[in-house]
Amino acid sequence: MKVFVFFIGFLFLGSSIIDLTEVRNSYRYAKESKENTEKFYELTQKTDHQNNQLLSAYYGCALTLKASFSERRGEKISFFKQGRKRIENAIASDPNNIELRMIRLSVQTSAPRITRYYKNIDGDKKFIIENIDKVSSSNLKEFIKGFMSKSSAFTE
Repeated sequence: MKVFVFFIGFLFLGSSIIDLTEVRNSYRYAKESKENTEKFYELTQKTDHQNNQLLSAYYGCALTLKASFSERRGEKISFFKQGRKRIENAIASDPNNIELRMIRLSVQTSAPRITRYYKNIDGDKKFIIENIDKVSSSNLKEFIKGFMSKSSAFTE
């Protein structure tokens, strides 16, 4: 009986855990539309973003995107500040994480100048260029190279 209860509990627990690959795939298309942003936001909310800095940064990214589609000024500011704080806290805890730097770069290159969130663009771009070949995961390396090929920071 204990094994059965454990198995059922594991199934429910496992179904609530979101795969990082799923978050990355949703991230790719998140800023294309309000609907995609909302899907990305909802997906990142379901992650373990409270205990995982990478997922927290993706959640922060989702918040900043949600700000861009928000109609009320107060919501825009609140979502953006919350998102920026999550991203910055994640990077402060792991400044050499290339994926965290990519997330911040993607937000900073698309953030309105009025937010004054653009000061790390050159540094993050340089960090990514210098470290992309050191990434051991082929999936992550391909993901970041895909970002680089589409980002205005690298195409200028």
